[in-house]
Amino acid sequence: MLPVDPLEVRVTSGDADTVTMAAVMPSMGHALPPVDTVQAEPGHFVAAEEVFVMGGEWELSITVSRTGGQEVITVSTVVDR
Repeated sequence: MLPVDPLEVRVTSGDADTVTMAAVMPSMGHALPPVDTVQAEPGHFVAAEEVFVMGGEWELSITVSRTGGQEVITVSTVVDR
């Protein structure tokens, strides 16, 4: 069962085998364990559980793994809860 408001990632370049997401809240010192995703369709991945546990400023690291290596993309976001 997926979260009510799932976080989604679309991989538009190349093929991805897996995608994971890990959230860090630097101001509070929170670092959450990585969240796995479910591949809804080719290149479309949906978080299997909630990624953000509370409102505030977060850094989200998205790891895209494929044959031959992986790429990590980090984005900052504000979650309003």
